[in-house]
Amino acid sequence: MNPNEIVTHIPFETRVHQQCIGLSDLTLLSSIVKEVENEKLLRNYTIWNIQHELGDMAAQIEALLALGALPSNLYFLPPPYTHHKGFEQYIVEHFRVPVENFFHGTPYCLSYNYEKYRLAQVLFELNRMMTIELTTKTAVEMKLLVSDSGGCFSEALAYLYEIDEGRLDPNQLFENVPVAFKMERSDISLLLSHLGSIEIRLVEKTSRGLIKYADQPNIKKALCRIGTSIIDVASSQPKRQIEPTLIGEACLNMLSYLFYDAPKTLRISKPLESHKCLLLGYGAIGQAIAHALIHDDGLNIFSKDSVKVWDRDPSRCQLAQQEGFEIFDNWKSNEEFDYVIGCTGRCSLPISSFSLLRNNAYLISVSSGAVEFPVHEMVQCALSDTEISISSSNIDELASEDIHRNIEFRIGNRRKVTVVNGGMPITFLGLLNPTLPEKFDITVSCVIAASIQAVRLHPQTNEGNRIIPLDATYSTLICDWFKPRVE
Repeated sequence: MNPNEIVTHIPFETRVHQQCIGLSDLTLLSSIVKEVENEKLLRNYTIWNIQHELGDMAAQIEALLALGALPSNLYFLPPPYTHHKGFEQYIVEHFRVPVENFFHGTPYCLSYNYEKYRLAQVLFELNRMMTIELTTKTAVEMKLLVSDSGGCFSEALAYLYEIDEGRLDPNQLFENVPVAFKMERSDISLLLSHLGSIEIRLVEKTSRGLIKYADQPNIKKALCRIGTSIIDVASSQPKRQIEPTLIGEACLNMLSYLFYDAPKTLRISKPLESHKCLLLGYGAIGQAIAHALIHDDGLNIFSKDSVKVWDRDPSRCQLAQQEGFEIFDNWKSNEEFDYVIGCTGRCSLPISSFSLLRNNAYLISVSSGAVEFPVHEMVQCALSDTEISISSSNIDELASEDIHRNIEFRIGNRRKVTVVNGGMPITFLGLLNPTLPEKFDITVSCVIAASIQAVRLHPQTNEGNRIIPLDATYSTLICDWFKPRVE
């Protein structure tokens, strides 16, 4: 082998620092904040951060404070797979946010149905936050800004109405989730009365949140009842045109980490030249992932002819074909894949399609939520079915609070299939930063811009669409900021 062709692996944490960053580290965000800082638009708002605990988020919190928010009025409910003690310690020490404002008291484990757990958690913690806030202020005085998963909040709100009006049994909703989450119908009625009395503003950053809105008509009805809308960052031009490249880079970083640096419980094998990959989803993120997988950057994961693409949208399939990828469209074929990468925002590979998986296949999620693969259904099948099995040691690990681990299944007692990171996104492996946090100036700037837009928005009483695009002025500003400078 030519010595010049040997690539020396540089450990992940040597390449990507694992610290929080401040407002001054993000020039665009600083510019947006400076423009309106004197207005103190968030002075009277309670802010519920239903979002990831990553290093760039510290700059976002500093921006919220600069815009008038009080440390005591900031609350946090990260997804279980991005909860990070180092982040929380930094926020407490640097910004004096009360430690009790971080909500994650009931641990998640892989034996739970993630979507059901998360919904119950949001409902329970929403009730807890409202109880805390209303001990110091009246409902008339309270204003609530939910960032950045307004979709998650809206789904919870819709379920509250379903229970209150007798169309859903609360016991059914809270079945097989931690007992601590259980709420009585009387608790729900009281919570709804409080929510109906306060001003609520919502920001949504992820496509997953918009999918919830599209798939669940009751969400729109619930938003109409409280007279609010969701500011849509996910569909904005900067999020769709600029950020995906950063997500692709983060995914490459995490794949490298999984190949070389991860602990044994997360380590996976790097693809061989003969291995085949099925990429499920060719939206903005899917396109960036596809490019990253075949890009010659030293990692050399796949060749273009070893990757096939599927998407439910024919126009996206056509785009993938134009960009040189072969389209996969026969779910009943005898073709088999070694790596399946999901980025649809929905369950992308049902159990009925597991015949597509070759022995020692890996299922890898690069979505924004733990939804791409039917992990909970697989576990339930393994406990009662001979077609899918799981080792006794893996069954014990499902109850562990150490959730960042691979799960190995046997399909038909023959093929081994590994669900990487328990089906959770590989960009969230328990690390603070999957790539340099300074690069996500665009993301936090979009969220802060949307927050400013949200609090300036007048309440809506019509029955129209409850999704409002990110303000065009902010969208253009953010896109122009990242245009290549011409000397």
